[in-house]
Amino acid sequence: MSRFVILAFAAALTLLWGQIPGQPRQLSLVLVDRDGKKTPVGFLPADTFAPRISPDGNRVAYDTDRDGKVWIADLAKLSSPRRATAGQDHYPMWSAAGDQIVFTRDEPNQQALYVQRSDGSGNAERLVTGRAPESWSSQNQVLSFIALSNYYNIWTYSLKDKKATLLIDTPRVTQHSSRFSPDGKWIAYTSIETGRFEVFVQPFPRTGAKYQVTKQGGGHALWSPDGKELFVDNDQQLFAVKVQTSGTFSASAPVALPIRGFIQGNARRQYDLMPDGKQFLMMFP
Repeated sequence: MSRFVILAFAAALTLLWGQIPGQPRQLSLVLVDRDGKKTPVGFLPADTFAPRISPDGNRVAYDTDRDGKVWIADLAKLSSPRRATAGQDHYPMWSAAGDQIVFTRDEPNQQALYVQRSDGSGNAERLVTGRAPESWSSQNQVLSFIALSNYYNIWTYSLKDKKATLLIDTPRVTQHSSRFSPDGKWIAYTSIETGRFEVFVQPFPRTGAKYQVTKQGGGHALWSPDGKELFVDNDQQLFAVKVQTSGTFSASAPVALPIRGFIQGNARRQYDLMPDGKQFLMMFP
């Protein structure tokens, strides 16, 4: 589940796509509605990793593996990005208000989470040692992130108390791709505890209850803006899951959407949901 795995996956895809010799120079960034209709946005470098849309839906943040830099571009001017941070940085995530980005910076023998204004002004502030930021809950004033020991586990960092707390840790089992619900009362995540990656949901704060959402494989859950659906992927296919969060949690069987072939491996989520919930931001070869 390291970045190594993603790069190996990308190399395998390159072989499948017949791009050797000569690496592909660009990826297509596309808006896709739930009926599968595609609206091209533009092109990104071939080594772009995990683009994230801003809360206002106008900007996209991403990093590129070749230079270890975080970039921000207007969707309307995708070919003119600006460098957003100054170090060897990865995995950008927007704050709930869009005025900041959280990212991972390489430090000697470790990585840490930093936050900086998204307009590039001011200095980056170190938050906590960790692997990658995943979700920002404005209601709880916490963000979730993953850390790596012998496996990945999920932590929270309180923006108010400046304190990190271990949240989800099944021993010797990888957990990642955490995502707070819009109301901040639930957290969805991916775990391989059954022997393959599946999506689970727990209340936040935790009560001991745990609900398995997918049964045939799945990952990288995104909540709809109204909190009534989860979108998950499995084998480069997107699925919609209706959920009930009032009282006892329940989830319907995943329903396949006519959205396939987007770039996605088992590690970090490579697509995002537009703020209005009507389109997905995805990369295609």
